[in-house]
Amino acid sequence: MEKKKEINWKIIFILLSVAFISPSVVYLLQGRKIIDLVSSFTFFFTYSTWGITPGKVIGTIFFVGIFVALAFVYYKIIKNYKREFTSGKKVAIFVTIVSLLFFIMLPLTSTDVFYYIGTGWSEAHYKVNPYYTSVNEVMAESEEAANDDMLLKMKGIWSGQTIVYGPAWPLICKILSGLSMGNLFLALFIYKLFNLGLHLINTYLIYKITNKRNIFALLYGINPLILFDGLANVHNELVLIFLILLGLYFFIKKKNLALTVISFALASAVKYVAILLIPFIILYHYRKENLFKKILYSFLWAILFIVVLALCYSVYMRDFDFLNGIMTQQGKFVNSIFTPLVLKDFNLGLAVSKGCMLAFIVIYLINIIKLLFTKKQYIFSTYIRKYNGLLVLFLFGVITNFQSWYTLWLLPTMLWEDSKNIKWLASITILAELSNTIYFVAYEHYMFGAIYPIILLVAMVISKVLCERKQKDKQLYIKERRDGIKK
Repeated sequence: MEKKKEINWKIIFILLSVAFISPSVVYLLQGRKIIDLVSSFTFFFTYSTWGITPGKVIGTIFFVGIFVALAFVYYKIIKNYKREFTSGKKVAIFVTIVSLLFFIMLPLTSTDVFYYIGTGWSEAHYKVNPYYTSVNEVMAESEEAANDDMLLKMKGIWSGQTIVYGPAWPLICKILSGLSMGNLFLALFIYKLFNLGLHLINTYLIYKITNKRNIFALLYGINPLILFDGLANVHNELVLIFLILLGLYFFIKKKNLALTVISFALASAVKYVAILLIPFIILYHYRKENLFKKILYSFLWAILFIVVLALCYSVYMRDFDFLNGIMTQQGKFVNSIFTPLVLKDFNLGLAVSKGCMLAFIVIYLINIIKLLFTKKQYIFSTYIRKYNGLLVLFLFGVITNFQSWYTLWLLPTMLWEDSKNIKWLASITILAELSNTIYFVAYEHYMFGAIYPIILLVAMVISKVLCERKQKDKQLYIKERRDGIKK
């Protein structure tokens, strides 16, 4: 009997990746300039007008079709990873090839990287403090700046807004933009190269942290959303992920809590969400100690955390107005569960969002206090799973300006979940980007910000039910086989 030929999912994934980057390759081969690139939710056809057009519909279908196919093959590779990859070296080669393909892809659906480039250049070249001076103000004060491509590319997008991230990020932007010597194409190349390096390092860190398990390196390394938003659209989530993974590596492999705390402090100096994880790490480390020592050591490590964070902030901080830019993000209402309320009654939406933030803080503190007082010797995964649950709650129940790439925050710590929850958390990243395609059709507008979270939340619930059902079916199948063997 002839043996059935196995499908090579790796080749299919690479071919789909090539198809996905084809609009970018065409754009570059035509010799078109980066400054003319339209990055406002367009794909394949570069239309930027309001309303639905045939070009947008075709582009959206093209995007969704390939992204869904990529996601399907992604799960197939994960499922058959033992057959597809017999060594860590083969995983590394495959992740590198795929990553290089997405490195070529231009940021066709996001303008954030040009915000990074512009703010970094305003500091590196024009010597301004990006927390107090916007790019619009720089351009208004200097004729050179008014005609500078590095700043013109972000004009009208985020140019009127000061930096909204923690102080570690503008320091990185200053260096990366400064290396470009004012060349926009080179600047984009440098930022993409930076993220490519981070992505490969992150994959390796996961491989090491999980005792060289190929499946976890693949779960992160070829996740379609991280390839698309991390490498193509060049979001700074990869820096956050790197610092969290580095902290976990120091903690798990090197048993060095000081370096762990420093890594998490630096991560919090990029995006404050990293603060949520550190108490779980410290409480796990001192789980065998009595209550007094737990509190004492937590306090001492908190001092180190605050000192590192304060040193980062001291580079830019002049007064407390410094915090206005960082708080700007939580003051925006778009893409979140609060958007429908805000569209109806802004004050009601604002009150509900603040109530949810307060409720989250209470829930979070209750979980921390329980772990502080518990005498049970929980394993590490128990602590991380509690954190993961709170992180999901924070993402969907607190953030008022929720973006699809924020779901990438789940990737560094989902490794300690059980199989069904890993599948579900990975599916959230896929569903987030698919829900986000509402903007591809009709251009970004706050009215669609009400539809996006509804689609995503419904899809998440369906995905959760399917994961639970599949797990039960699997357990039933195992039970039936065991019963059959006994008989």
